[in-house]
Amino acid sequence: MLISGGIYYNIYKFNRQDVLLNYYQNDLARSDHVRVPGTQIGEDMKKSFLTAAAFMAAAALMGCSAGAGAKNVNEKVPEEKQESQKEIDIWTRGSETDAVAELLRQAVSDYSEETGVKVNLQFIAFPDVVTKWNSAFASGTAPDIIDLGIGNIAERVNLGHLIPLDSYFEKWEEKDDFIPAMKDLGSYQDKLYGISHRPDPQVFVYRKDLFEEAGLDGSRPPKDWKEMLEYAEKLTIKDKDGNVERAGFAMPTKDARVLANSFIHQNGARLVDESANLPLFDQPEALELVQYMDQLHDLSTIFENDNWSENPILKGTAVMGYLPNKNFAQYIKENPDMEDKFGVAACVPNKEPATWCGVWLYGITSQSKDPDQAFDLISYLASRDVLSKRMEETGIPTPYLSTAEAYIEMDPVLNQAVADAIECGYGNPKVTWSKVYEDTLDEMLEQVFYGVKTPEEALAAAQEKLLKETK
Repeated sequence: MLISGGIYYNIYKFNRQDVLLNYYQNDLARSDHVRVPGTQIGEDMKKSFLTAAAFMAAAALMGCSAGAGAKNVNEKVPEEKQESQKEIDIWTRGSETDAVAELLRQAVSDYSEETGVKVNLQFIAFPDVVTKWNSAFASGTAPDIIDLGIGNIAERVNLGHLIPLDSYFEKWEEKDDFIPAMKDLGSYQDKLYGISHRPDPQVFVYRKDLFEEAGLDGSRPPKDWKEMLEYAEKLTIKDKDGNVERAGFAMPTKDARVLANSFIHQNGARLVDESANLPLFDQPEALELVQYMDQLHDLSTIFENDNWSENPILKGTAVMGYLPNKNFAQYIKENPDMEDKFGVAACVPNKEPATWCGVWLYGITSQSKDPDQAFDLISYLASRDVLSKRMEETGIPTPYLSTAEAYIEMDPVLNQAVADAIECGYGNPKVTWSKVYEDTLDEMLEQVFYGVKTPEEALAAAQEKLLKETK
């Protein structure tokens, strides 16, 4: 049998059972609304249908009269009306076993408990990061949030993998407390794509005791490039064959680009014009940079920049140079008797202060299913409260101005230098060809250090190579 839609309309329109029942009776008499086998509707069938209709009407009235606030405990809400639990996926780089990872897991757990949002946190080993990202974006399975570095921004933006965060940042109540350099490092082409949550600068360290042995003032670092070169010459010890036994300055032979990036800023210039997307290796300041680094290299020993456990400063075979703050802090922790022998500063400026500063950033992907919720999670994980707790437990600085005083109090000498370094920190140029830039800069410096090319020749070749990348 087929009952017309008019019946359901009448159930909700009227609220008296006799009226509803009468409607069912009338409706039943119309053959176009009720179809049963044969041409004659038997009385028994009529009675059966009327009984069923009356029951349906009564049940409907009971449901309406119960009031809006009452619900049948056995009532099942249609699936399409159920609000599913929100989920946010976040991928972060690095180890899942260190103290920072444990604090991050706790912060994620606290956020989920406060908001009811399920957060799926995944750690990715550094060697696998780019492959993992590319595969996810290609398959449409990228997470809502990725943790990335300065060098990743330009490429990911140009691939369409990140969304601008300016509108979110401007409404964020903690934005005015952010160290300006931290916002700059997360920006590209005047738009913000990454929220800093972990500054990681290098600092200038020197052996005060060895300064004094050489007749130098151990209470302060060199004041500029000229004085640093003079100090390095006095501090260098060579054997009878001219081989360096103790370096006045620790200049890496491999991966010297990190120092070059710092030094070019100290010299008041840049090696890349990010807005024009062009290399600047043909500028006078670039030539001054390479010539100066070559002079320091003659006063150094051979070592690789990324092998910090073998750094000559920490091994006692070099007197001064730049180190990641966390590596130096770990060394002092393991060798407390050496603490008084070292001096620390943010940098040795030439025309302006500058040092290398890596930054860990949170970005929202273009495939995020809920960008608003994603930024809400970022604003929690990168909040002053969460990062202050991490600072207290691990000694890692925050990107906030208001936490600097408490951070410095934890270690007045080292942390003052770190705080100053964060404010004058720079990273790699943010261009899509950053990897080629890094390789070319390293190659160019090695050619000069080993006498393969003059500074002028090496710079010209590097400029030509990089110009091809921009076409």
